[in-house]
Amino acid sequence: MSEPVLVLDTLDKSFGALRVTQGVSLDVRQGEVHALIGPNGAGKTTLVAQIAGALRPDSGHVRFLGRDVTNLGVAARARLGLGRVFQISNVVGSFTALENVAVAAVASSGDTFGMWRPALRDRALRAKAEDALERVGLVERMSSLAGDLAHGERRALELAMSLVQNPKLLLLDEPMAGTGRGEGERLTELLLSLKGQVAILLVEHDMNTVFRLADRITVLIYGAVAVTGAPEDVRGDPIVRRAYLGEEEAV
Repeated sequence: MSEPVLVLDTLDKSFGALRVTQGVSLDVRQGEVHALIGPNGAGKTTLVAQIAGALRPDSGHVRFLGRDVTNLGVAARARLGLGRVFQISNVVGSFTALENVAVAAVASSGDTFGMWRPALRDRALRAKAEDALERVGLVERMSSLAGDLAHGERRALELAMSLVQNPKLLLLDEPMAGTGRGEGERLTELLLSLKGQVAILLVEHDMNTVFRLADRITVLIYGAVAVTGAPEDVRGDPIVRRAYLGEEEAV
């Protein structure tokens, strides 16, 4: 069994009297796709924020690559190799696809934001950015403005912006949000092509995507882990069926 890249150890988070995360423990192993699912209001957004470093848990620990990162913020975790693709697009529409990836590459190197344009003249960095775009199928669109790309292409661009930083773990926060059927299928195929190359924690509502991609699935209900297991075990779990009754027939 491969070593875990990410380990969550009994995380608790409350907002006033509302306990949103309740003793959550899970791990993501090297090269696997671990999906996190749950009904609306299950606490997924709060848990993702704790993984990314935007929120600090009230108790428990977050370990990344064997290091306790519980008290580190978003930028520090990103420098360690935690990449994130947001539910809401964060590309710069007035930059080309290549420029967006170059900005991400320069940021990961620790250089200042203002250095990205001169950096594009660096052959090695440009080649690195182009390689990331090729991995997501956008190399032919590298000169197009990000604002002119289709929604699914922008999602792929965000993925390239994470990949160029050589992440050890990709945190994908509802990557299928807003995509049509064709775009979603292309994005799913893209994520399938990355399986085994980088550990992925996938937070997603689209159950067809989850069951195609995931090696393991954790189900969050009322802020607590209801079940973790292989897709076929989770699919038939009666607790999961009740939680999704009338919401997702695929579970």
